[in-house]
Amino acid sequence: MLRRHLGALALAGSLPALPLSRRASAQSYPSRPIRMISPFPPGGGTDLLARAMCVRLAEARGWTVVVENRAGANGVIGLAEAARAPAEGYDIVLGQQDNLVLAPLLTKVAFDPVKDFTPIAFAVQSPPVITVAAQSPYHTFEDLARAARAAPGTLAFGSSGSGSSSHIISEALRLRGGIAMQHVPYRGSNPAMADLLGGHVAAVGSSIASAASALQSGGARPLAVSGATRSASLPDTPTLRELGYDVELTTWWGVLGPARMPDAVTALLNQEFNRVLQQPELVRMLAQQGMEPAPTTPAAFAELVRKDVEASRAMINQIGMKLD
Repeated sequence: MLRRHLGALALAGSLPALPLSRRASAQSYPSRPIRMISPFPPGGGTDLLARAMCVRLAEARGWTVVVENRAGANGVIGLAEAARAPAEGYDIVLGQQDNLVLAPLLTKVAFDPVKDFTPIAFAVQSPPVITVAAQSPYHTFEDLARAARAAPGTLAFGSSGSGSSSHIISEALRLRGGIAMQHVPYRGSNPAMADLLGGHVAAVGSSIASAASALQSGGARPLAVSGATRSASLPDTPTLRELGYDVELTTWWGVLGPARMPDAVTALLNQEFNRVLQQPELVRMLAQQGMEPAPTTPAAFAELVRKDVEASRAMINQIGMKLD
């Protein structure tokens, strides 16, 4: 059974007391602007989340927090830049399961997802959604599936990049459901959605947040989500499992910094991001984008990454995807 297990995320509580020398390193932090790397182009779900969190963090603490887009290679370029940065807490990145966990298992990258980062704050989780343009002849997922089976490899399926969760979903559908589409990787979900609306691809897999604008405007319609249950933001859209496909995947986003960041700085950032993620206004906004906040401790986030790497490797081997 093709499943994603995010595991139980304990709500952030009190952290163990740190030695005075390590606590002291956070007393003057931050003394200059904090840079949050958004590893995808502007307008997508990752960028929306990064900016929403950083605006509220700046408002709450009076800090200067700057979001910089470093797009490319399914988010790998931005993560690699963060991994190389000084481990002082001034260069952080909004990583995603796609680029932190999945991409390194399918392509060569310049970082180790476990060894080269300090997990700071788990942010949100959300199931990917498969959408088509409003003018598409496919009104249900079964319409799309029948067309793909009738002409294997001819319908174009766009994703945010090779090794993304949507790419894996398309491969799982090929293996489990005999639905063979031509995978077209983009440099993020936003350009993929633009080509969908322009009629250049038959369907796109993306986060609900990245598809939200097109869905709300009526330019696109959702056919299926890949989570264990229907999304509260798309209650009328069935899951792939409901439709009889043994495919289930939920992706997540989290804030990370370079390896070996000071514990006190990591704990302070975790505390502040967790507070932001529990603001009712932000919770409501993210729910509209299909994102569910799930704040936890740095240690729990680090353990989730480690376990997800192991589970994803087994899943990728199961569906027969190979390293590029």
